Amino acid sequence: MASVRERVGKNGERSWQVLFRHGGKQPGKTFASEKKAHEFRVLVDTFGPDRALQLLAGDAPDDRLTVAQLADRWLEWKAAQPDVTARTIKDYRRDVDNWIVPWFGHRAAESIDEADVQKWVDHMVRKPLAPKSVGDRHMLLHSMYKFGKARSRGLVGHNPCEETELPKPGRKRPKGTTVPQWRAILAAADERNPDAGDLIRYLGTVGWRFSEGTALPVGNVEVRRGGVVWVNMTQVFRIIDNRQVLVPETAKSFAGFRRVPVPSAETSAMLMRRCVGKAPDDLVFTNTRGRHWNQQTFLRETWPKILTDAGLWYGHGESPTPHWLRHMAVAVLFASGATATDVQRYIGHEDSKTTTGTYGGMIGGLSEAILEQADEILGGRGSSGHVVLGEVVEPLELG
Repeated sequence: MASVRERVGKNGERSWQVLFRHGGKQPGKTFASEKKAHEFRVLVDTFGPDRALQLLAGDAPDDRLTVAQLADRWLEWKAAQPDVTARTIKDYRRDVDNWIVPWFGHRAAESIDEADVQKWVDHMVRKPLAPKSVGDRHMLLHSMYKFGKARSRGLVGHNPCEETELPKPGRKRPKGTTVPQWRAILAAADERNPDAGDLIRYLGTVGWRFSEGTALPVGNVEVRRGGVVWVNMTQVFRIIDNRQVLVPETAKSFAGFRRVPVPSAETSAMLMRRCVGKAPDDLVFTNTRGRHWNQQTFLRETWPKILTDAGLWYGHGESPTPHWLRHMAVAVLFASGATATDVQRYIGHEDSKTTTGTYGGMIGGLSEAILEQADEILGGRGSSGHVVLGEVVEPLELG
């Protein structure tokens, strides 16, 4: 691995030296610019000393479009798309600046070939980065070249990302609470903090994410035929500039916009109680001071105390999290007889292989039999418990 060392001469002039191993020795290359030094260090780490020195020697002025310029053009185009949020563009810019520009930014976009991209990916794997993180950054570069290759633009002639071998992520079983554990958490929450108990009851029943459940407005709760309560997901809380901000008309994917029935009489009654006396735009779930729930504060202070009372606190990283309740809700739906398609629509999962991802927000109903069976399980009158086995789960009876 190469390193950069800053040097200050007797006259106060600063320079930066890149040190690296080559032929059993440790030569150095000095640069007047810190940026140039770090760019060369990246070249050494990515391609090795010989190739890095060749690239440096051949770094003559080139008026062709650079990768950095292609990235700017692509980001400008993405920002103009109506379905892309400012937060998404900010995340893209961060990854482009941190992972793409240091490797390829100064080079002509047309000069990048498949071998260059593969070496870049292999370098990230050795870093090591998680396969998903590597794939996400490769996706950005691929999207940039796909944008530039379009006939309407003609910025580049080929896409060097089309034959890259990406690391395959290992599958992990999502963790979930059993229904008895959830009931124990509910009992502890109702005793210590009833407002938190109502939120926990909702998350475990409907399977919404914390950012979705805490953003539920009163106007999105409705009673339909037969007294069944339905809820409509149309907004979430996001972290923007280190602040939790309510963002309307936002979901993790289009399928996340969904209107679904509440499969629990107990939770339905709680929702109606919390809506009394509130305006349509008021939040259903608020803390003891009547304010919106802050996710970090909830995870740091409220949740551990409730788990401790329930006998389920084993420390951060080992204890159940609020997201486990989402997986439990999925297991309950399967145990109640719902199909994979029923659950995919209900929970708001995106699936490009079916049309349910597109129409998930419009088709969210479950049969009366499924709702009744889910109510039995969630009310503690069902089987002894369920655990999550996979992203799409099946129930497992506990002895």
